[in-house]
Amino acid sequence: MSAVDHVYHYAGCSSLVGQDHDRSLFLVADRIGKKEPQAFLTAFANEPDVTARALRAVSEIVGSRFYVPPSMLARILREADPVATVGPTTVRFEGFSACCSAYIRLDIDEGALEVVHRAKGTTNVDFGAQLRALLAQTKPDSRLEITIGPRAVGLAHERASVTERKVPLPVRWIKGFGEVQGHLSGMEKAFSLPPVSAQRFLRSLPRSKSDHRVWVAATGPRVRTTTRPAPGSVPLRGGHRLRVFETLVSRAKALHVYGNPALQSSAWVLDFGSQRLTLVLNAEPWRGFSGDGRLLSDLARNEAEIAAMRAQLNWQDGLNLSSLARYTGLSQEQVNMAMSHLAALGLVGFDLAHSAWFHRVLPFDMDRVEAMNPRLEAARNLVDARAVTLEQGGAEVISDAAVHRVRFGDGAPSCTCPWYARHKNARGPCKHILAAEMETERFQ
Repeated sequence: MSAVDHVYHYAGCSSLVGQDHDRSLFLVADRIGKKEPQAFLTAFANEPDVTARALRAVSEIVGSRFYVPPSMLARILREADPVATVGPTTVRFEGFSACCSAYIRLDIDEGALEVVHRAKGTTNVDFGAQLRALLAQTKPDSRLEITIGPRAVGLAHERASVTERKVPLPVRWIKGFGEVQGHLSGMEKAFSLPPVSAQRFLRSLPRSKSDHRVWVAATGPRVRTTTRPAPGSVPLRGGHRLRVFETLVSRAKALHVYGNPALQSSAWVLDFGSQRLTLVLNAEPWRGFSGDGRLLSDLARNEAEIAAMRAQLNWQDGLNLSSLARYTGLSQEQVNMAMSHLAALGLVGFDLAHSAWFHRVLPFDMDRVEAMNPRLEAARNLVDARAVTLEQGGAEVISDAAVHRVRFGDGAPSCTCPWYARHKNARGPCKHILAAEMETERFQ
């Protein structure tokens, strides 16, 4: 499996130190380059047990596989370090399950932290087995300090040592970070449940793997599941993926449920007030977000528009799209397309609670995203070879000595190629549609 090599330098191991109710959590971050950067965050958790349990949930999902051959599991888990982002008002931890079919993110707002020091930045953090076990011991009255950033010195001593390890970053993670934000931006709220009702629902879910699809809806506090879609329902397949919420739901204010009608994915948000734990499930347990390919068309957009948008990004926790359109001189449609492109590059994420995009920079070489999409590269090659001829309402594309016809209608584009016949638009556009879109934009 292809991967991106990236060397991580950890100035020691992550640890939870102290005794009884006075514990401090130190998340050791990657030290990139020779110069030791400043710590991104030093803060105390106002609800330490909730924060600790939520961090364990993030770690549990990242360490889970819902559909991966067992022979691949050990290597994949070695590659699975959650990503931590420190913004002006929100701290976020996010990651994927080993199979990339489930995405989890913990958002910690200002009200949940007593901040001593804050600086904007993103890093990978090391969640070891010992750290997960100690997090389980955190109590409501613990003095839990969270520090995100490297050690001040990277020298070995009796308590810690500089750890350098080479981590082959999975390509599916890099691509998945962009794809899942596209799913989130298209979500519609279906219903909310109070803690007791949510707990009953979670306890009713199968404990073993289940591929049976149901539709979940609610009338007031009552949840019902049906075998067919109903108004206000969301599809759920592989409901066992939600069991990670079971130990946390009693502390939440509500469980908010969202669905993406077009992509059949769902988002489940445990709302603790100043903290939120979001779990996004793809339509199928075996279907990774990284393979969706729905952002390929956006990656093919005008680079000048993207450059104008990137110039406006400055670690905002909430981006105002109307203001961005005004500052850049782009239309609202161009701004929306540019946001999808930026999501594919790992530069923005989507916050359901505020229905807004936020800026962050993932600690990966995201400029290589386009090279990781063979369909996009193949489409550019078709355009460069002048294999695309625009027609009324579509295009004719010559590929592999065959002629394929692309049609643009009121809905999604279509193509006569075998790939489109097999997948339709479920896995993003084929290379012929992408090439036709590129050629169309070139003449606009």
